[in-house]
Amino acid sequence: MGMTGKNSRSRTHRIVQAMTGNWPSRAYLALCAGLLAWVWVDSTFVEHPDASLAGAVPLLVTAPTSIAIALVPDGSAFGYYLVVALAALVNATLIGLALRALRGGDGSSRPARTGTAHT
Repeated sequence: MGMTGKNSRSRTHRIVQAMTGNWPSRAYLALCAGLLAWVWVDSTFVEHPDASLAGAVPLLVTAPTSIAIALVPDGSAFGYYLVVALAALVNATLIGLALRALRGGDGSSRPARTGTAHT
């Protein structure tokens, strides 16, 4: 493969690393997965005399990216889960990139500690 393939793999690796290579992003993804599971259980097994607001919580947690739900035709359940999952992945990547920028590097190293010498 040429340099284009290598650069593409490197870019993909950096994106996946930003998305899942730190605990804040992983915790956010776990929260979103748990919320989607809750919505599925609520909509599948719980009978409500009125509408349930369970589906609104994942949208709020994945906002503003989840605003794309407005683009889903017919408001299908599959479209809802897909939009929320993709919004969670985008937001987790942004969390990882922000963390990397705050740490001033690749996001996996801790900031250098200064003044820790004991006399």
